[in-house]
Amino acid sequence: MVSPDRILKSLTFPIQYLEIGESLARELHQDVEALYHHCGIDLPRPFMPWQTITGKQMQLALEFFLKLCPPGPPPLVPFMAHFPLTTHGPVGMLAITSANLGEALQGALKYAPLVMPAYSMRRQDVGDEVHMIIERLHDFGAVNDFFTETVVAAPLKIMPFLTQPISGGTVYLMHSPMGDPAEYEAAFGLKFVFNAKQNKIVWPRQDLGIPLIARSRASHMLMKATLEQQSQARIDMKPTTQEVKRRLQAAVRQKQIVDADALAQALAMSPRTLSRRLQDEGTTLPQLRTEVGVEYAELLLLETDKSIAQVAHAAGFADAAAFTRAFKRATGQTPSQRRTGSAQLDAPINPAARPASTPSSS
Repeated sequence: MVSPDRILKSLTFPIQYLEIGESLARELHQDVEALYHHCGIDLPRPFMPWQTITGKQMQLALEFFLKLCPPGPPPLVPFMAHFPLTTHGPVGMLAITSANLGEALQGALKYAPLVMPAYSMRRQDVGDEVHMIIERLHDFGAVNDFFTETVVAAPLKIMPFLTQPISGGTVYLMHSPMGDPAEYEAAFGLKFVFNAKQNKIVWPRQDLGIPLIARSRASHMLMKATLEQQSQARIDMKPTTQEVKRRLQAAVRQKQIVDADALAQALAMSPRTLSRRLQDEGTTLPQLRTEVGVEYAELLLLETDKSIAQVAHAAGFADAAAFTRAFKRATGQTPSQRRTGSAQLDAPINPAARPASTPSSS
């Protein structure tokens, strides 16, 4: 069995995330060098933008930050005060130059794996709400809850760039608060719900059209081209898999069904080439259909009172029995258990290992 430390050491994060710890250390008149020593980082400075740190070093950096945090407010509050959106590099710049909030969120979801390999992010829509769901993929030990808070709160940094405030919004976190919940809400201007069933931000769908004050089509396209180039160069990004999954998710939101021919045409390739590329990336179209179906079904189970049969139909499965089997294989729980919270998740942390019984295409 691979050790947690070995897994963390295989992950890479942009080195600019250390700037957050640097900023706080300077504000508190602490020794910045102590941060690098604690993380075992010995690199020439100034750091170059292509340099990275490992997941283990990220874990150590978060531990160091928690020790630095002044008493009083939840640690997330001072952390995010030292976290400019541009810390995400081109991903942050893509968001800032977007035409509206919806485009900013779309770009964040698509390119987040380039800068945050420790979490998966996806969008699901229910009624007039847009759910940005965030799942932890790896175990970071004692800093799990704090790390999750920073990742969930990061998209909120877009709000100062909106031309008007959002009309609502709620942050859901699966763990207990690390301080007074009222201080979270005062710092971010949104409602916070703790001990929830998912980590996510829920936005009113109507707010996705709010324009950004720094929108620039030319700059946005430049950042997008840069990120596309980076994605294609990263084998672990699985670009074809991610694009197919995004299109399947959009089809679910729009209550549409797309077949292999339509997907291949949209991606400017033949169905055979699409199948081969997915196989090269370790998956198949039926597997992706099931993964998307299970994810959508999970949200319906948690956010609606639809019956299991209705959820199965809405998620594209042939019947409730096929849906229950696929859901149990993917999550370690039956649909009823997931809805009531009556059993603990016993599947691997990584949801990418979700397998596949195929949803119906009828």
